[in-house]
Amino acid sequence: MRRSRAPLLLASFLSILAAAPAAEAYERQWHVGGGLGYSLVLPGLPGESIPTTATSLHGFGAALHGTYGLTDTFNLLVQVDGSFAPGATPVVLAGGSVGIGYVVDILRVVPWFGVMAGGYAVSALDPCGAAGETGCTSGRLGFSLPVGIDYQVSRSFTVGVSGRYGVLLLGPKGGVDQMIGAYFRAEYVWGY
Repeated sequence: MRRSRAPLLLASFLSILAAAPAAEAYERQWHVGGGLGYSLVLPGLPGESIPTTATSLHGFGAALHGTYGLTDTFNLLVQVDGSFAPGATPVVLAGGSVGIGYVVDILRVVPWFGVMAGGYAVSALDPCGAAGETGCTSGRLGFSLPVGIDYQVSRSFTVGVSGRYGVLLLGPKGGVDQMIGAYFRAEYVWGY
């Protein structure tokens, strides 16, 4: 009579699981870092929300961010960022936002996404603000959806990539603009 190996394989698998170290997620963990990358601003109607005739403003972006672990899956997100789009009418976008992020931090590769809201300033560096034209700088309310993936190089250092899609509301003459960014990022981590 032939014996089944299934009970032996199951017992071996369970003993390996019992001996493996447990994965841990950390609450109250701090992250501080920055990123550099590509930015794209898509003006609403040309000449109404941002004083430019360009339909898309490609440029460079930079961001500083901080994260605090509220629980093992939810983080408080804070970010200050800016971008510069050179061109016929150079445009600078600067602002800051806060939000909540969902993170899966039980692996060395850490995917995350979130939702943020904040204030932004959009400035055109070309002569603008003449009678009947949009002003050079306008304050805006922004909402964004950031997403990223980080790799834990060590307990105290991570590198990764992130992206963000956002909208800028309350522009002059009711303009609504879109912003897109892609960043390479690095951060220092403590509090585990």
